[in-house]
Amino acid sequence: MISAKHLNWIVALFLIAVVAIVFQQISTSMTEQGIATGGPYDNGAAYPRAVAIVIAALVILQLFFSVFAKIDTEEVQVTSLAQLKRPVSVLLVFALYVALLTTLGYHLTTAPMIFALMWVCGARSHVKQVVVAIAIAFTFAYIFEKVLNVVLPGGMFALNIPW
Repeated sequence: MISAKHLNWIVALFLIAVVAIVFQQISTSMTEQGIATGGPYDNGAAYPRAVAIVIAALVILQLFFSVFAKIDTEEVQVTSLAQLKRPVSVLLVFALYVALLTTLGYHLTTAPMIFALMWVCGARSHVKQVVVAIAIAFTFAYIFEKVLNVVLPGGMFALNIPW
């Protein structure tokens, strides 16, 4: 059994790690590629930095309330580790997606990731899952590649759609 306060701290530490990784990537990989400087329209690091700052501010706010809020121990709900199976599974799917994204590319990893997320979250109609996963993956690819002019990872097969 794990208390709600401990669970809040675990989530906060996870989100702080995500923010730290974003800033580490901005200062290393994105800087080496030359996409972490410039104005808001040609700075590839602007959006991740803004999202990371918002997440960090919300985590700090949550921790502030967690530390200074007067919570009676009888009111704190206890969560069993079995109840964390779905959130941990979602995180594992995302981790596998990120690990394979560079190697296999966006088009070979995104639809299976969306399919897996829907399955973990309880969807069981495989035909609908496949259709929705492919539709979402291609919609996002179109938006990023055509509308926003962002090059998505092609992977070892260099797969890209000539919109």
